[in-house]
Amino acid sequence: MSISRLEEIRKIRLGKLAKLRRLGIDPYPPQSSLDLTSVVKARDAEGQTLSVAGRLWRWRQHGQVIFADLKDSTGQIQLLFQSKKLADKFDVLKLFDVGDFLAVSGEVIKTSAGEITIDVDKFELLSKSLRPLPDDWHGLKDVEDRFRKRYLDLLVNPEVKSRLEVRTKIISSIREFLDNKGFLEVETPTLQPIYGGGFAKPFVTHHNVLDCDFYLRISDEMYLKRLIVGGFEKVYEITKVFRNEGVDYDHNPEFTMFEAMIAFEDYEYGMDLIEEIFEHSAKKVLGKTKINFQGKELDVKRPWNRYKYVEAIQKFCQINPLDWKTLAEAKLAAKALNTSSEKLKGLEKTSKIGEVIAFVFEEVVEEKLIEPTIIYDYPIEISPLAKKCSDPRFTQRFEMFAFGSELGNNYTELNDPVDLYQRFVEEKKREKAGFEEAHQTDYDYLEAIEHGFPPTCGIAIGIDRMVMLFTNAPSIKEVILFPTLRPENVVAKPKTSPSTKDYSISNEVRQKFPGISFAYTIIKGVKIKKLETELEKLKKLTVESKKSVTLAEVSEITSIRNYRTMLKTTGVDTGSRRPSPEALMRRIIQGKNLYNINTAVDAYNLAVLETNIGLGGFDLAKVSQPVVLRFSRSGEEMHLLGDEEKTKTKDGELVYADTDKLLTLDLNYRDIDATKITEKTKDVILFADGGPDISPDDVVSALKKGASYIQKFCGGQVGEIILVQ
Repeated sequence: MSISRLEEIRKIRLGKLAKLRRLGIDPYPPQSSLDLTSVVKARDAEGQTLSVAGRLWRWRQHGQVIFADLKDSTGQIQLLFQSKKLADKFDVLKLFDVGDFLAVSGEVIKTSAGEITIDVDKFELLSKSLRPLPDDWHGLKDVEDRFRKRYLDLLVNPEVKSRLEVRTKIISSIREFLDNKGFLEVETPTLQPIYGGGFAKPFVTHHNVLDCDFYLRISDEMYLKRLIVGGFEKVYEITKVFRNEGVDYDHNPEFTMFEAMIAFEDYEYGMDLIEEIFEHSAKKVLGKTKINFQGKELDVKRPWNRYKYVEAIQKFCQINPLDWKTLAEAKLAAKALNTSSEKLKGLEKTSKIGEVIAFVFEEVVEEKLIEPTIIYDYPIEISPLAKKCSDPRFTQRFEMFAFGSELGNNYTELNDPVDLYQRFVEEKKREKAGFEEAHQTDYDYLEAIEHGFPPTCGIAIGIDRMVMLFTNAPSIKEVILFPTLRPENVVAKPKTSPSTKDYSISNEVRQKFPGISFAYTIIKGVKIKKLETELEKLKKLTVESKKSVTLAEVSEITSIRNYRTMLKTTGVDTGSRRPSPEALMRRIIQGKNLYNINTAVDAYNLAVLETNIGLGGFDLAKVSQPVVLRFSRSGEEMHLLGDEEKTKTKDGELVYADTDKLLTLDLNYRDIDATKITEKTKDVILFADGGPDISPDDVVSALKKGASYIQKFCGGQVGEIILVQ
């Protein structure tokens, strides 16, 4: 539905809201006065009089009779409103819309068509909706709109709600399983002074009172192990963890992790327990262990396939890492696997054979592990917290995989503090070699296990990926209620700069106009069209809202008055050469429309009209840095857009200029033909004009609006906002 149509509907509903209030009807009461039951119970109560509440879903009027559908969380039921029964109250119904919440009371009947229906004799409005529900949600082209407006996604896509209900049941089934085995559920810190328990970049925050940085946990493992030292023997936690890394089909920066510690057990016990948990949850939630995932039947019933780490490489790559004698030999074998050049950059950082083995597994083997599979005995170089195997090159660590994704990381915990300290030393070396995700040295944890740490098995499951498997979800975003998304039309916070080598204000201009500023940003990867229907509608709405403004009022707008003063100071006749915001406003007042150039220029002109701040956009590829706001010199020439002849400047006119040419005249009043934005433009640079008495915040705000409009109607990525003063 178009933006203009949505606004039109909202205005109509606001009018209905006002009428309801004038009639003395509270459109948002605190509760219903009726004794309510659920829709599912009402459907089995034919012949009884009862009350239900829910959202109006469909509305069909036939003269003095209205049929509607009402939904609550248990189901849907038809409503019948009859004028002869409701009398004067029937007229109030015209103020209701699909999406409103109602409570109704009446006899449950069956219509001649066999439809269970409530013959309403009393109704109450519980909440008036101002925006319509989507009429064709499945037709949306941008799937991320479903994630941004999950509340609507849940309303109109029952399978989405069902999938997320399964998620809750899976978590409950895990808790039930562990509680019955004597585990204790605990809570550990989200804010941690040292991050650990995984290989990931953390989110960093600052504690103002303590005046030190903390990290959002990347794992709860290190604190669960402290509890084992403290005397607990079976503990677990299901919690949010945070990793400041990429987003893709099976990664979200904020995700849910189950972790547990079991004293006096090793990783073989952990493998069995993991398989039990998956089998138990599948039977409990789905009623079966066989799952259809993306067209392939997978079975989580025990036992799963199990391979040693190097055995998996042998099976899927037909090479044997145990044959590698030197690092050079290992790297040569890895390069022969036809891995992309981008991925090979990770290989260059490796300094030990175990790291090369890990590289091969992660880049080649992982994606081939479709069936539920356990991989165990990992190289020691990538397992700093796991106990060694009898072969000291490997550790008692295992991970579970399905559909090519890792489902959890587990091991026999390293309880030898001397050995662990040496592992931390090696991790520091890895960090210096460029492995940013290397494990941090946790001296407090080392001290804890020096008091004695019994043999312990640690297990973990990524809940989101487990839900993906159980619900046949192609993306992790489908199983998280509110996945992490880039905010719509977001632009970076402004960075203030007195002057840079690339963009600056000349000393002469700053001396003549103290406090002057400008802001700029770059929008990369735009796709510009001649026209965009939604943009044209928005332009029309904006123009209509400005038509009542008078010329006298325009001249009193602070920014326009400031621009006029600056231009007059430079000798400009502001009766013929007006600041760009004033020129646009005068067009509207004179009954003209905004210019139709292309979607990028029209978009930022719309922002000029809304903010009264001058904006100018250029094809970045045609601009040669550095760019400076300076005074022109007598006789400089510029071919202004739309003119046949070149214009010669006088001394002291305000211009933006790059290395070899003038770009604009009178700030952003006129610009040259050579740098104009066309439908072939790929990257746009957008400027916003400030002034001595124009707030830098207003300049930045206008630039953000212009950039957001360009992004909205042309796409692209908005870069950093720079304020030059």
